[in-house]
Amino acid sequence: MIAGRRTQLLIDSGASLTLINLHFFLQLPKYYQKKARLPPSNLCLQLADRSQLYVKYALSLPITISNSTRMHR
Repeated sequence: MIAGRRTQLLIDSGASLTLINLHFFLQLPKYYQKKARLPPSNLCLQLADRSQLYVKYALSLPITISNSTRMHR
């Protein structure tokens, strides 16, 4: 679960960031949407195929797996 919403996810234990798509973000409770902030202007992620991914928002969300909840950003 992410922010109380059941979802399927791919766990990358070596990742330093967790990403969600805009559609999922817009389905989050307004409480979490209001906590979103603009990322640093120079934040652009490079994907494995060397394409770029621009980040629209940054926020911390609770992730629950097997009854264990942690905050992740």
